[in-house]
Amino acid sequence: MPSNQSIYEVFEHQKADLLIHLLGVDSDHDQMVVFVRTLDVVHSLTSTLNHAGVVTQSVHAGKKEELRERVLREFHEGKTRVLVVTEGVARAIDFSGVKNMLHYDVAELRPDYLEHVDITQQAGGETVTLVETQNLQVILKFEGLLGFDIPRKTAKGFVYDTQPVKVKPPRKKGGVPKGVRSKPLQNKKPKFKVKGRGK
Repeated sequence: MPSNQSIYEVFEHQKADLLIHLLGVDSDHDQMVVFVRTLDVVHSLTSTLNHAGVVTQSVHAGKKEELRERVLREFHEGKTRVLVVTEGVARAIDFSGVKNMLHYDVAELRPDYLEHVDITQQAGGETVTLVETQNLQVILKFEGLLGFDIPRKTAKGFVYDTQPVKVKPPRKKGGVPKGVRSKPLQNKKPKFKVKGRGK
């Protein structure tokens, strides 16, 4: 079993904070590729990291080919510290030589994970996975598929919350908020004009 892999157990609402902490306290994480599942996470995480002073760019299916190539080139040139990539697009990219990789979500496919471990091992780096405390059974199932347990780590100096925080989904613009029912049209009383009044 390769030794260059680890798991950090954390509540979902603290995942971005933990990533920022790891980038700040560990000088070995000079550059990192972060794998996520959805486009929404790509945008929110990229914005959060840049706001925290971590130069971050992203690659996803919605980005034009020429922009993808420029982002990848700048990452390899060292101009970008963190590259956030959706898992689907990542399978078409050659990450040879990348030292550090982090799965913001547990990898969906075992071959993808093992390939990332192999790449970081050859580069002398590490493959890290953030596992949501409230969803630990996912990693247990994943470890069952791998056939071995991934070492657990705790970030020094990071204050872990003891309770999860429910994050409300953003309200859609122009729509009726979920749970709020508009008054049926047939129940609305029609307004009648009284003819001849005031004459």
